[in-house]
Amino acid sequence: MKLKALLFLMLAAVSFVSYAQQGGVRGTVVSRNGRVALSNVEVKIESLGLTATTDNDGRFQFESLPAGSYRVQFTTPDFEPLELLVRVGTDHVQDLKQVILVPGNPSYGGFLDDAVFAEFDSDSSSSDSQALPSSLSASKDLFNNIASYRFSEMRFNVRGYDSQFSDIYLNGIRFNDALTGYGPWSLWSGLNDATRNQENHTGLEMADFGIGGIGGLTNINARASQFRKGFRVSVSNANQMYRFRAMISYGSGQLDNGWSYAFSLSTRQGGNGYVDGVYYNSYAYFASVEKLFGDNHRLALTFLASPTERGAQQASTDEAYALFGNNYYNPNVGYQAGKLRNSRVRNTHEPIAMLNYTWDISENTRLNAATSLRFGKNGYSALTWNGGSDPRGDYYRYMPLSDMTQYVPGTTTDQTYYYYLQSAVQGAQVWDGMLKFDDFYHMNQYVDTELTDLMGDSRRSNYMIEERHTDQLDYNLAVNVQHNMRNNMKIVGGANLRVNRTNYYSQVKDLLGGDYWYDIDKFAERDMASETAYQNDLDYYWSTGHARIAREGDMYGYYYRAHLLESEAWANYSWAVGGFSLGVAGSVGYSQMYREGMWRKGLFPDNSKGDSKKLDYLTYEGKLSLGYKFSGAHSLEANAVILQQAPKFNTAFVSPRTRNNVTPGLKAEKVFGVDLTYNLNLPYIKARLSGYYTTIADQAKVISFYDDTRSSFTNFAMSGIDKRHYGVELGLSIPVWNGISVVGAVSWGDYTYTSNADFVQTVDNVDRIVLRDKVNWKGMHVESSPQTAINVGLDYRGARNWFAGVNLNYYDRLYLSMNPFYRTNTASEYFTNLILSELSMPEPNMTTIDGALSSINELRAQEEFGGYFTLSANVGKNWYIGRYMLGMSLEVKNILNDQDIRTGGYEQMRMSKVRAANTGDYVFGRFPSKYFYMLGTTYFLNVYLRF
Repeated sequence: MKLKALLFLMLAAVSFVSYAQQGGVRGTVVSRNGRVALSNVEVKIESLGLTATTDNDGRFQFESLPAGSYRVQFTTPDFEPLELLVRVGTDHVQDLKQVILVPGNPSYGGFLDDAVFAEFDSDSSSSDSQALPSSLSASKDLFNNIASYRFSEMRFNVRGYDSQFSDIYLNGIRFNDALTGYGPWSLWSGLNDATRNQENHTGLEMADFGIGGIGGLTNINARASQFRKGFRVSVSNANQMYRFRAMISYGSGQLDNGWSYAFSLSTRQGGNGYVDGVYYNSYAYFASVEKLFGDNHRLALTFLASPTERGAQQASTDEAYALFGNNYYNPNVGYQAGKLRNSRVRNTHEPIAMLNYTWDISENTRLNAATSLRFGKNGYSALTWNGGSDPRGDYYRYMPLSDMTQYVPGTTTDQTYYYYLQSAVQGAQVWDGMLKFDDFYHMNQYVDTELTDLMGDSRRSNYMIEERHTDQLDYNLAVNVQHNMRNNMKIVGGANLRVNRTNYYSQVKDLLGGDYWYDIDKFAERDMASETAYQNDLDYYWSTGHARIAREGDMYGYYYRAHLLESEAWANYSWAVGGFSLGVAGSVGYSQMYREGMWRKGLFPDNSKGDSKKLDYLTYEGKLSLGYKFSGAHSLEANAVILQQAPKFNTAFVSPRTRNNVTPGLKAEKVFGVDLTYNLNLPYIKARLSGYYTTIADQAKVISFYDDTRSSFTNFAMSGIDKRHYGVELGLSIPVWNGISVVGAVSWGDYTYTSNADFVQTVDNVDRIVLRDKVNWKGMHVESSPQTAINVGLDYRGARNWFAGVNLNYYDRLYLSMNPFYRTNTASEYFTNLILSELSMPEPNMTTIDGALSSINELRAQEEFGGYFTLSANVGKNWYIGRYMLGMSLEVKNILNDQDIRTGGYEQMRMSKVRAANTGDYVFGRFPSKYFYMLGTTYFLNVYLRF
């Protein structure tokens, strides 16, 4: 027994010595105000690939660390990030005691809501719908934080990329729209508290939840355990997109029994302070529950949605704005029984249900699995009519501009263009620009005698409000495994699956006093002798002997489905030693999509119903990342990427509303990109300087609209679109004195088209290509985002929790979205023939040649605008009363009230067709472009209470 006791004591002593030689770090994270413990703070030792999360009491601990010096990073929403240099020995655990985090400046996240981009929303590619925000996240990156918020007023896209190149994840699942690739921010709009916890990776950086493209990654952690503990209530007043916002949120934190739960509710109500008909009637809800099973397993269920009804604005011409009296005319609106009504209303309710599972297999290995389902409705209303001209107030035939001879010298105007001949003064006296809803009701009271046998005395609507639906059923599954290896190595691998089925159809929303809508193709009825040719649903006609009779709530016009399957396997490997770091990542995937026609179109009986050709694509991506930290203050990062991705469904078919034809020349898109970043982190200055170069090849685009020159609905399909983006970014923060810092950002880029895209035109009344040509826009600039953006600001964070700021922004080199037809040889054929004719003469008339060349250049010229300054300011304060915090923040934008700043727009797709006086030949000319203008002075006042 004595021997056994002695052996036991010896083993215990050896174990104790062995344990004592294991170094570690521990501590408690608290807020500077009130020293309140902070749970769910992410604590990371990046060089070792280790991450921990503080518990309910704010505690964290790392064990078994090799001896050495480490940088320990602390990040959590609403607080400034912190980095500490900690030296770890071999014989004890380093106790940091209290780690104090400073509350962050809420002047960014408290103000921004994705509603600021709503007035640019459109279901038409001709309306610049690609100009959507690439980022709305509160990045810790110095430059991106400024770009996301301070440049948002100009719809700034980081590095000029469309939002499809910025990957947005929710709880580990990529949620970019399956059909367009656009950012999915509207799915959780209004849930600012629930989506506040974000991981951001800029540029070409890789992440533990995915590889990402070229525009960065954002993962929103919206699980109950990640929610800030306690209640938060806020009330806001504004005059930009809505008048009133209220929000209440609660997080339980992780309870002793392992459960966590959280919820958030909000509403946004009211109208815009400048644009008629722009309003919000929006609600949002979020609920999440999570359970910790033992020490190794977590299961979380999350459900959220943002049901929203909002009125939209459309761009218009400067002539219409001048007649209206300001730059906020909205052609979508008019009066009905004395009440303002908007014909263009977005109505959405797309809930998301998610299930997340985490298994800590061992101390160094973790498995994450997530699955989600998105469903519901997405409708966008519009005024439509069966006969007569366009009733919108800015329709060209109602405008007082007399003719187009100023655009095409030596021509005369025919009835196709601007035949409404009166002076601008007379036009201003009779033009109010409003839709005549009362007139629509009156005109819808007639009985169509040709349909009396079928419909009796029922009234046939000639005008109505339709609602165009894009209703998605989107299923996702994502699984990944992360393993930390020896020598600071980490490998993460995963697989993703996405299955999407989207119903496209139009629905009768309001018959405007009529009893029914007779569902035929009005253009085909005009042009085709056969009655079967103008049926939108030929099978219905064959079974009943007449066209579909559509009443309110019924489908009409078109009905088809998009089917999409995407699968991907990916992995990334990282290694760090000393100041050097290496990252390598790759993925391979498969994508398939096809159109399923649910109705047989009379014009295309053999090519409209049933499945189209299945489009299959191999997708892949490779990334390389190299970094070196010279010291804690200086570091360099270099990244490179090459990828191939499938084209998007919205560009894959020439006219999906009518038939199965695939866009000619459609190919997989190819991207190559590199960037180099220098980071400076000193007590007296922080800076990030980056340079980047990117090429994008084989993009496609489809634009559909009514073509006056062919008197039919037409489709422009382009393929082989190549682009080049390069530039520099600088973010800067310099503490000056007593809580005042100078902050600033510079974005300079050059985004240009590098190819002359293939151009194909079809019309909906003919099953053939009516024109093939090239779009001569090589060397022209990519549209929609300022290619120069500069911010200079002063931020103040003072005693007693005051904060304030003032910002001066400058924007330049913003280019208008182009009508591709203007740049084709066909559009300038008249002038080209004129030049050739003169050159064939013994003595060419150089004046005629110069004039023709000038006309070609004018037709193809791309409009540039910019040179704009804006001024904004913000102020706020937090009051701490025990564990309670009361806060107030106010931001005022465009203080100078400059209402002539163009934020975007597009050249009209419709084309003029005028007759040359000397030859009688038709000459193509421009329609006036349409623009959006920045709102005048706007404000956002927010009052919040956290307890």
